Amino acid sequence: MSYIKLQSEIGKLNRVMLHSPGIEVEQLVPDYLEHMLFEDTPYIPVAKLEHKAFADVLESVGAEVVYLEDLFLEAIKSEQAKKEYIEDYIKVANINSQSLQEVIREYLSYKSDKELFYEVCKGIRRSDINVQNIDAKPLSLLVKDDYPFFTDPVPSLYFTRDISICIGNGMIISAMSMPFRKREQLFMRYIQKYHKDFQDCPLWYDYNLGFSVEGGDVLVLSDEVIAIGYSQRRSLGTIENIAKKLLRRGRYKHLIGFNLPKSRKFMHLDVLFTMVDYDKFLVAPQVLNEFDVYDLTLDSFGNLQSNNQKQSLRDILKQALGISAVDFIQVGGGDPIHAAREHWNMGSNSLAVAPGEIITYSRNDITNNLLVQHGIKVHTIPGGELSRGRGGPRCMSMPINRDSVR
Repeated sequence: MSYIKLQSEIGKLNRVMLHSPGIEVEQLVPDYLEHMLFEDTPYIPVAKLEHKAFADVLESVGAEVVYLEDLFLEAIKSEQAKKEYIEDYIKVANINSQSLQEVIREYLSYKSDKELFYEVCKGIRRSDINVQNIDAKPLSLLVKDDYPFFTDPVPSLYFTRDISICIGNGMIISAMSMPFRKREQLFMRYIQKYHKDFQDCPLWYDYNLGFSVEGGDVLVLSDEVIAIGYSQRRSLGTIENIAKKLLRRGRYKHLIGFNLPKSRKFMHLDVLFTMVDYDKFLVAPQVLNEFDVYDLTLDSFGNLQSNNQKQSLRDILKQALGISAVDFIQVGGGDPIHAAREHWNMGSNSLAVAPGEIITYSRNDITNNLLVQHGIKVHTIPGGELSRGRGGPRCMSMPINRDSVR
């Protein structure tokens, strides 16, 4: 079995990468939640139990669960890789003076690999640096500041889908749109660069190419069709770049682009739209009639062609996927109150583990009951604390290998 193989959203899931929430989430400070891209502070002991339940379901259906921390620690085993990582970390950590960069470089260089991962996740606090041990004290160490961190923590790291996505036998390394999250993408870049199971895979997009992209906006609908959301966190330049690379490979025939509202409520395509079976999609009601949809293809000269689709989304998907009918299952049954509540609690952010078999949060009972009525096998997991981070089972997982579906 190839280590990386992903040609659909619904093929039997064989391997998936997770990260259990830990010290990084414990750094959330109520006064800075907007800066840290959270609305609330999850209770970590319960969040970890919920995440363990998620991993247990994945393993129960035959998926191998690998963890980002383990992959990263294997990737930086050499001193060269570790040194390179520290230098790249300092470049993206928004450290406000060169002298402070030197202090933090030295602070990290003496850490073991595991301690390095811990410190980067936690963020380097002002209290971590012993000013008394530094002869030439940088001004940054002396100036008082209420913000407790020199480098920010990474509380969103348990949303492993955001920082990368596998397509075919290759990967996209995300370029995070929000400055607060730019340190997260380095974990996957070093895994792809130095881990034996990833280092030979092609890159469809790298984090330093200049345009933002996050994994939640990319859905692999089939071995010929990709869906991409133009959201608050993705730029048009990325869509064009990825479209050219994938379409010119010859396997992929269409990219379907969704023009989403540029707001946190609709931050990624997968909080509105996920595939749950060959012909079934779990959707927020807004998807059906509010968003412009585009078809991106190559012309006979290999140039990218973009067309504004006038057909309904149902017809667009039928034609692109070569199926006779499409069944849309609406979050909350489409009721304006229930749909709004269950969309907020990630009701449409499901993870398929096989065709017609998915994982969802148990709290979205109206949506889950509808899924069952439509013939979908639903595994539910608790998510009272995990959902406070505004992500569901799809957001919390980065599939690496699935069976082909045809």
